[in-house]
Formats: sequence, structure tokens, C-alpha cells
Amino acid sequence: MLLSKKQPQYISVSRRTDIPRFYSDQFFAAWENGEITYNGGYGRSYTVSLKPEDVLGYIFWSKDYSLLIKDPRFKRLIATNNAVFHFTINHCPSLEPNVAPLDHRIQTLEKLCELVGAERVLWRYDPLCRYQNPGKLAMDNGDGFFRLLSSMERLGITRCYFSFMTLYAKLQNRSIRFLSFTPEEREAITTRMLLAAQHAGITIYNCCNHEVHESIPQIRSAACVDQDLLMQTDRFGNHLPLSRKPTRKGCGCFQSRDIGSYLQKCRHGCLYCYANPLINRTVP
Repeated sequence: MLLSKKQPQYISVSRRTDIPRFYSDQFFAAWENGEITYNGGYGRSYTVSLKPEDVLGYIFWSKDYSLLIKDPRFKRLIATNNAVFHFTINHCPSLEPNVAPLDHRIQTLEKLCELVGAERVLWRYDPLCRYQNPGKLAMDNGDGFFRLLSSMERLGITRCYFSFMTLYAKLQNRSIRFLSFTPEEREAITTRMLLAAQHAGITIYNCCNHEVHESIPQIRSAACVDQDLLMQTDRFGNHLPLSRKPTRKGCGCFQSRDIGSYLQKCRHGCLYCYANPLINRTVP
């Protein structure tokens, strides 16, 4: 199915899988070809134009941009297209068995900021989750946020996006047990995060947890596809007004076209993954 739009659109690369880490060559090949075809599920495929006149810019999502930014085509892309980069950097290796070591990711973050400007790089510490192995005490991954703040401040990062894990039914089949935070635990964690982030000059945004904004109004509601940010970072004069297009309850995102496919397996194997991770391990 060929998707044709009267107006150019923002392209999301991608919420569905980590294209920059595992499928960057396929993306750049499609970008040079001027269109991409992806599987949208339910036996349907879609073709989307990537021609300059049909694209307002790109919203990238990844846990590791090292391969994307090493590709010689990357500099050509950012020289001709607006782009922002959601970079998920957590500090919970037991939950992320195949994610690159933290020092590698921080070095990649530094290089990405040098190439595109820190204002285009959006740190995600996501998701906050509470979990328990059989016979062990429950724990959470919140402390990693505070360990990373100094690196983010040093590199000029000014935005952090986070959410509390949604306990979808599919997560019941994982090798560890994920647990809910109590309202008191949520408020305590987010209050600490807010104060520490303010001290580091970072604004934090929460995604899809309405109770967070109700209890702590200073934490902003996230629009991960953010019209204001896209307009501020657009140096090509291409930005057009966008409509809201939430992807789930509580989402504040504006419209974009995601070109990823759930058939493109992500090999990070994160135990909290909402999609279909390839690896399912017990946390040490």
C-alpha cells in the first residue's frame, strides 16, 4: 500500500524497534532510494516516501547510535534534514543483557552531541520498573538516574523523558516478576528526580503517567514528538503546524509516520521490553 500525503510529514525511526542500532544500513539505503516499505502487521505493508519534499524531518529512537553516526551518509542526512534523537540511556545492566557498556554509550552520546548539538538530543531514562527474582527482595532501577546526571549535565543535555513501567499482560511470561510501585513510592522517586534534575539544569518530562503530574505539577507532561521542539530546531524552514496524534492513553505526541516493523527484531533483549525481545534471562 502506497501512503500518499498532501503535506510533508515527520518520520519516526522508530518506536517499534531499534533501527539506528540494528537496521541503520537498511534505513540509509531507503533514504537514498527515496522511499521505504515496512510491514505494519496483520499482513499489511506500507510504502512511504522519503523524498526531501515529502519529509519535514526525522525523529530517531535508539539505545545505541554508534553505527548510525559512523555511517558516512549520516552527515549528509543531518545537513539536509531536521532531526532530533531520543537516546535511551539507563543504568540497569541486569535488565538489559545485550545493551552496550555504559562508557561506550556515554562516548556515543558525546559524539552525537558534537555532530547535531545537544539541543537535539533527548535523554530517556525509561522505563522505571520494580522487579523481583524468585526468592529475592524486590528492587527497582531508579538509582541509575542519579548516577547518570553528572554526565548529562557535562554534555549539555537539558531534557529527560521517563515513565513508570506499564504492566502489560505479556510481561507475565518473563523470567522475572515485575511489580507495581505504590503511589507513595512513585511520589518519592519522582520528587528526588525533579530536585536532582533541576540542580543539573535538566527539565524532566513524564510520559503517560497522569498521576505523576497530579502529585508533582512541576514535572512536565511529555510530548515525545514535540511540535515546539521540532519548530525550534528546524533550520531549513520546513516546519508546518501539526495535529496531536497520541499512540496510547495519556500520550501527548504530535503526528508523525513510524517506519519501523515489529518483524525487525531488536537484539538488545531487555527484560522489560513491551514488544517481543529475543532473549529472556533471569536477572542475576
